[in-house]
Amino acid sequence: MGQGLVRAAAVAVAGAVLFVVGWMLWPRPAAVPAPTTRPYLDTSACLLTGPDGVTPGTPGAGVWHAIESASLASRVMVSYLPVARPADASAMLNTLVERRCGVIVVMDASRVQVASTAKANPGHQFILITSSIAAGPDVVPPNAVVVPAADASRRIDQAVAALAGTA
Repeated sequence: MGQGLVRAAAVAVAGAVLFVVGWMLWPRPAAVPAPTTRPYLDTSACLLTGPDGVTPGTPGAGVWHAIESASLASRVMVSYLPVARPADASAMLNTLVERRCGVIVVMDASRVQVASTAKANPGHQFILITSSIAAGPDVVPPNAVVVPAADASRRIDQAVAALAGTA
């Protein structure tokens, strides 16, 4: 009986060792890195584009790239909204005001539409990107600026950096 007990103990120990070794060698799922979130300031810059939005190869894509670059440097949230018809631009501008966009960059809207919305909303900064500075009325409110497309990136960087400084 003593030998049977020793054999049973040896089998139990061997089984325990095999279990531990098997558990240690069992494949584990790959460690998934914790998702990283980018901390943003509680302020945003928005782009109103034409119907093509920010599709690569369109004028909106270049301006969107400038806004995203400014966001990376400043942590200001960014978004865009395409306008289907030029007549809808005023309503879409008001939508961006309601979204509390601190800087609103506008393409494919008239100077009159931007000036009117800017005058009614002095707490927001408006940047109208245009290919022709001479088009439209000469006067825009102090919270609006008309810039040629070639100067858009620099002006967007300045406005978004200023926005980040006030957040």
